[in-house]
Amino acid sequence: MKRWLLPILLLAGCTTSQSRHALQGEPLDSAPAAPVPGRVLDDGSSISEWRYYEVDGSIHPLQFSSSDGALHLSSDSSAGLLWRAVRFDPGSEPLLQWRWRVSRTFDTSSPLAPEFDNFPARLLVGFDSGWKNAGPAALAWRKKVEDYTGVTPPARAICYTFGGTLESNEAVDAAFGEGRIVVINLRGPRAGTDWHSEVRDVAADYRSIYGEEPPEVMALGLGCDSHRLKTRVEAWFDDITLYGRDAYAQFRRELRAPPERRLPPLVWYVFAACALVAGSSAGVWLWLRRSR
Repeated sequence: MKRWLLPILLLAGCTTSQSRHALQGEPLDSAPAAPVPGRVLDDGSSISEWRYYEVDGSIHPLQFSSSDGALHLSSDSSAGLLWRAVRFDPGSEPLLQWRWRVSRTFDTSSPLAPEFDNFPARLLVGFDSGWKNAGPAALAWRKKVEDYTGVTPPARAICYTFGGTLESNEAVDAAFGEGRIVVINLRGPRAGTDWHSEVRDVAADYRSIYGEEPPEVMALGLGCDSHRLKTRVEAWFDDITLYGRDAYAQFRRELRAPPERRLPPLVWYVFAACALVAGSSAGVWLWLRRSR
């Protein structure tokens, strides 16, 4: 059921324009005596607030429900995604916390190649950053979304994934969004099936990736996809909560040193091919000049 095409951009594979960015977050101090309360966005019981989109390539529709106080997504070779409109200012509420778990992970989950771009769980944050300086491909995608839904989608998004092979302090450009969508993996393929709690400074993530202050958040998305692997996987999400800047002290999070930035192999292959074509063209041009 096509209600919004946001997930097309968020779930698409790698392109040759990919790049990686080291993430730098603000240091979080030791916990205070009295925890600061957060603002609950979803406690796992409001499945009716989420809308479903089935991505092209899905063999069976994604199943979703509210089960045992959590949002439950079940993929049987599915590529669907749930989304809901949520507005908040990450400048004043920068910390996003949630819990999630999966029934299994995949050994090779990665956004670096389309055949590996399946993740047992995704949580996406869409920013209302505007479409200024967007390229032709991104603008064409926006028009397609607007034609189908009458709604302009987020121009930028951060996709947090569970069970991928990327290091947690890397951000990788995804899809055909021309650098507008990035993927950050928080749990490795050996994370297991227990509940894991996450807290992200989405404002700091945005600044590190895009080099400017974050605009308002306009949407959240939840994903569970296995269509390329043609297998089953389940994901659960719970306690999605926002915290203000005064809650930094109660969350202690250590980030690894920024990794060495490198391009994926596909980009080197493209560079090599371009160099070969350019060299061949120059040779032909010189030969034609000498033949005159």
